[in-house]
Amino acid sequence: MAAWRVESAVAAAAGDEPALAGAVAAAIVAGASLAIARVAGVSGDDDASTKSTHYDGETYDGLPTVYDIPAIREYWSERPLASARRAGGLVAKLSAWALSVLSDVASGKVETNSRKRAAAMRDLISEQGPAFVKVGQAIAIRPDLLPQAYLDELQKLLDQVAPFGGAEARSTIEASLGDGVTLDDVFEDAATAFAQPVAAASIGQVYKATLRPDAPGVDQSESDAWGRVVAVKVQRPDILGVVTLDLLVIRSLLEAAARIPTGNNALLQQVVQTAEGFIPVLDVAAERFMEELDYGLEANNASRFEADMARTEVVRGAVKVPHVFRGLSGRCVLTQEWVTGRKLTEITADPASGPVRAKLVQTLLNSYMVQFLDTGFLHADPHPGNFMLMPDGRLCILDYGMMTEISQDQRIAFIEYIAHLSAREYDKTLGDLVNLGFVPASLADDPANRAIVVPVLAETLETLYGSGGGITAKTDALNAQSASRVGELSDKLEALAKDYPLQLPPYFVLILRAFGTLEGLGLSVDENYAIVDECFPYVARRMLADDSPRMRAALRSFVYGGGDRLKVSRVRDIATGFREFTNNLGETEQVAAEAAAVVAGRVDPAQSSGGLSGTTKTSAEIDAATRDALALVFSAEGNHLQEILVEEAVRAADSLARNAAAQGWRALGARAPPPA
Repeated sequence: MAAWRVESAVAAAAGDEPALAGAVAAAIVAGASLAIARVAGVSGDDDASTKSTHYDGETYDGLPTVYDIPAIREYWSERPLASARRAGGLVAKLSAWALSVLSDVASGKVETNSRKRAAAMRDLISEQGPAFVKVGQAIAIRPDLLPQAYLDELQKLLDQVAPFGGAEARSTIEASLGDGVTLDDVFEDAATAFAQPVAAASIGQVYKATLRPDAPGVDQSESDAWGRVVAVKVQRPDILGVVTLDLLVIRSLLEAAARIPTGNNALLQQVVQTAEGFIPVLDVAAERFMEELDYGLEANNASRFEADMARTEVVRGAVKVPHVFRGLSGRCVLTQEWVTGRKLTEITADPASGPVRAKLVQTLLNSYMVQFLDTGFLHADPHPGNFMLMPDGRLCILDYGMMTEISQDQRIAFIEYIAHLSAREYDKTLGDLVNLGFVPASLADDPANRAIVVPVLAETLETLYGSGGGITAKTDALNAQSASRVGELSDKLEALAKDYPLQLPPYFVLILRAFGTLEGLGLSVDENYAIVDECFPYVARRMLADDSPRMRAALRSFVYGGGDRLKVSRVRDIATGFREFTNNLGETEQVAAEAAAVVAGRVDPAQSSGGLSGTTKTSAEIDAATRDALALVFSAEGNHLQEILVEEAVRAADSLARNAAAQGWRALGARAPPPA
């Protein structure tokens, strides 16, 4: 499906109608004026600013703490000067960038200067603060909204700002502790611990401190179990005011652009469509970003995630979640146990650490498959800096501000999709995409449309997931398809795209980001890493062990391949996947031990055993896999696998009986006397 590429539309349209440059410039000015008026409102105290949102431990002087655009707009409409000042400054810079694009149009240099303009857009976003960076990062994984040059540049956006002062941090912490409690009451090194942060980001910064043995809000048993050395994350002062105003400005600009009168102008229609496509992306990113500003919610997320990992066999003992000291945490302050180790960014930079990285990637993938398809509670910010290899070999996952939930129905639909993808039943993946909300049901229900879409879908998915490798090789292969049947159907596909636009469901944005990062880590170890292949062992176990009706159908579809005969190769594939997953369970402690040895410097990383797919299995591990398989086959409760095996056994017995009867009949016929 073609992406909305405004630059390309501008270039194509301007070639036939140079006056469009003026129309676009007028649209920009009109949209900017509407946006400023929309943000600023018409009443209120002109002397107010973003710094009116002082936190007193509970409230923010009426400023909404969740993403509620009407409430945020009402708050800032009472502060029109601050609103207009922020919107006006942004519009001035945005207009300068837009005019440079129009200059490229006029000179016919749109494609030539595309990367230059994309880099300028990235720099513009970086200068505007954390809200713009977060939205830019969300858009960076949306090829349906932006050209590739812009996607490449936005993926370089970094969440980096200068730290704020220690006095402000101390004030925020004391406000969170409550009346009558001082920093000296809680921390034995209060005089020095908060002078300089150990890490700083756009939302807050982290300090390392030591609790007093009798610190209020902390039980003795808690400090005994988790230690008294803690990480104290403190939110940046006035961040809520800055973020809410910026999000309001961004949305108001998009709303203004979506309201531009288009007439029959194709370019302006493209501008409106792009703005309309950005709004739901913004809403999802903004809602999650506002949640990140609530450290109390992050504390709840961390506790829930810790419980999820502890109850799941495949990652139990391999994943560490830092303990939260709830008595010393609130909306603006989060206190957790201090965890030591090496960030994954440090390990990936070491060329000799390949085998250890391979096993860490496998542990990470197992953890994310559990989150994605089992618990439905996904850590949605998996950049390498949020993963730490501890001295005991466990993998510590940090930062629970950005999480997403996946419903039970969505989890099952994804398993069905991965099963059909692994079996290369691409015609069935179209129905899966309908279930997941990517395409409308009306497209899949029309036989004529299916005849166009399924061949393209099959060839595209085979290129993307049929083999491993990085995006460059896959992009080249997709481009080469222009001479294939995909190319022959492109005109029909373009026509369908107008009536049935491919949509990226808002809930999927964070999932895509998470697994895109995981695949990138895998490719850093093995250039042929294929994330779908690596996910299949988990899916195989779910299809075999989950006896729900939809899993039964997925299993039957996989092993029969749409026919009425059991496909031996499919049975072999699912058995192999099941065995690999079970053996991975047995490797958890071994992986932790080897990783701990490498961190301690006792073992050369290059001599660490195993790899992504070449790990040597011990006889005990193979026995574990065999035991699990036998437990399934001979389960007293019964399951769909048993039913399939019984059906095939009956069919085989029937076939043998028929063959035996036929042979007996022929033998009798051979001995019968000849006719008289």
